[in-house]
Parts: sequence; C-alpha cells; structure tokens
Amino acid sequence: MNELEVAFREAMARVPAPVTVVTTEVDGQPTGTTVSAFASLSIHPPMVVFALDNRGGMVERLRAGGRAGINVLAGGQSDVAMRFASRHLPDRFAEVVWHRDHGLPHIQGAVAWLECEDLQFLPGGDHTIVLGTVVVASTDGESSLGYHLREFRDNRPGT
Repeated sequence: MNELEVAFREAMARVPAPVTVVTTEVDGQPTGTTVSAFASLSIHPPMVVFALDNRGGMVERLRAGGRAGINVLAGGQSDVAMRFASRHLPDRFAEVVWHRDHGLPHIQGAVAWLECEDLQFLPGGDHTIVLGTVVVASTDGESSLGYHLREFRDNRPGT
C-alpha cells in the first residue's frame, strides 16, 4: 500500500458510516453482504446509493436477482455485520434470524428496511456503485449501528 492509500484509509476512518446488509435472492437462495458505503440519494423518486466491492461476487448476484433488500442494522447487531462481512462462511444466514419480505431476505431486528428495484450499476474504482429505487420502506426502532474509527458504535438518539 502506498503512502496516499494509507493516508486515505486513515482519513476515511474518521467519517462515521452506517452499517447495512444488502440482500437479494437468486434461484431461491438468499445472499447478502455487509455494506457501509450507503446513503439516501433522492426523495422524488425515493432512491438510495450503495457501493459493493467488485471482489465479493455480490454485484453479479444483484444483477441476477434484479432487486435488493437493505437491512439497516440496529445498534446491537455488530455480530450480524461481521457475519455478512466474512468471505469464509458458506452460509451467512445460518445463525441469523430472518424472513422473506416481498421475496427478499429481511434480517430480524434491523432498524430500517428498504426494498429496492430498478437497480442501476456504475463503475467506481474497485467497487461498483448501485442506485436503487425504493418501493417499500419501514422502520423498527431508533438505535442504528455505525462504524467509526474502525469500531462499531451504537448510534442511540441523544448520545
């Protein structure tokens, strides 16, 4: 890693990020990955943007599935974030409570849920940027999981 890459990583570690698990289903099989590069993009129409590492295979699975579920993790779900970030687990859903919501994997306890259609894929360096049109949105709680200075943080209101 060169000097600029090291400095860039250090700078970005200081930017708090939300922690989400992006899911889809391909041929009846649920799949998902942890994503911290996630944000709202538009209200009219409601859209979100997120970025996926090109090495993980999720880009291809999202293209095949055609839709995405966005699970905004709750403050106490760092174990779920780590599980879906792992590249070495054959079944990331094995020890996670989830259900199908409009045909997409929805993780129990997520503080917010978004169902996205009309996915658009754009190049973004070693990542792919995905734009999604939100067709369903719901919330359940207020404490979301964040990532800051290489640590998970419980983002409770008023703290």
